[in-house]
Amino acid sequence: MRWAAFGLMLFAGTLTTADAQVRSVKLVTPERLFGYFVGDVLRSEVDVAVDKGTVLNRASVPAPGDLDYWLELVDSHVEETAGDDTKLYRISLAYQNFYLALDARPLNIPGFTLSFTSSHGATSVQVPAWSFLISPLREILPAAKAAGADYMQPDVKPPYYNLLRERIATFALFAAALIAFGILAYHLALWPFGARAKRPFTEAARRIRKMLGAREDELAYRDALLALHRAVDATAGHVVFAEDLPQFLDAAPMFSRWKEEFNLFFQSSRQTFFADNIAAARADLSPDELCRFSDRLAAAERAAP
Repeated sequence: MRWAAFGLMLFAGTLTTADAQVRSVKLVTPERLFGYFVGDVLRSEVDVAVDKGTVLNRASVPAPGDLDYWLELVDSHVEETAGDDTKLYRISLAYQNFYLALDARPLNIPGFTLSFTSSHGATSVQVPAWSFLISPLREILPAAKAAGADYMQPDVKPPYYNLLRERIATFALFAAALIAFGILAYHLALWPFGARAKRPFTEAARRIRKMLGAREDELAYRDALLALHRAVDATAGHVVFAEDLPQFLDAAPMFSRWKEEFNLFFQSSRQTFFADNIAAARADLSPDELCRFSDRLAAAERAAP
C-alpha cells in the first residue's frame, strides 16, 4: 500500500553530538502521490531507529493543527518498540488537504525536526518534506452554455437494492419471537393466560406477592392466607382443611415435597382465623416465607404435566 520514500542513515551531517545516537530515519509516504482532491486525507509514517537509552522528545513531534491555510495535521501519534540494543519510534501522521485547485499542481508537505536526548547529550534529526499532486474538481474554462443551470450535472440516482430477502428474514424472526413469547407466557401463566383455572397457585402467588409487597399490615397477611387457601381449594376441587392434607397431597403429588410447609400454613391459618393471634401466625410462617412458599407451589404447578 505504501513505499519508503526516503531511507536516510543519519550517522553524519544531521547529528549535533559526536556520538551517533540516531541510527536511521525512514519516511514512508502514500504509494500513490497523485490524483488527490480537496478534502482528501494523506497519511505518512516516520520510522526512527535510535540507540537504546535514547529518548524522543515528544514535544518535537508535530501536534495536530493548521500547518497552512490549505493544510491541516488532523492526527499525530507515536508508537515505541524496544529491541536488544536499539529502539524504534514510529510516528504516524495524517494530513488533510483543503486546497481548491484549478489545475493539476504539486503541493508540499513540510518537513520537521525531531529531537532526542540520551546520556551523551541532545541529538536532532531533520525529517524531509515531501510532495503530492493535486487535481482540480472542474474545468478552468468550460464551454459556454445558454443558461447557468446547464452547467449543473444531473443528480445521481441512488442504487436500487432488493431487500426482499431481508424483509422475509425479518418477518420470520419476528414470527419466531412472537411464538416463543406466547409459549413462555403460557408456561408462566402471564397475560392473557394468567387467569387459567388450571393454575390457581400461579395466580395466587402473583396476588400474594402484590399484596404483601404493597402493605405489611395484618389485613394484608390475612388476605394472603385466604388467597393461598382458595388456590388449594381450586386445585383440589373442594374445600381442604388441615385434616384433608394427606388426601390432597396424594391427589396432587407434585406438592408432596412441601408437606411441612403446608402444615405450617394450616397452623398459621388456624392462629389467624380462629385464635385471632396473627403475631403467633407470623412467627410460624412469616410474610416472606409465605411468599416463597406460594412461589414454590406455583413453580411446581407450572412444571407439572
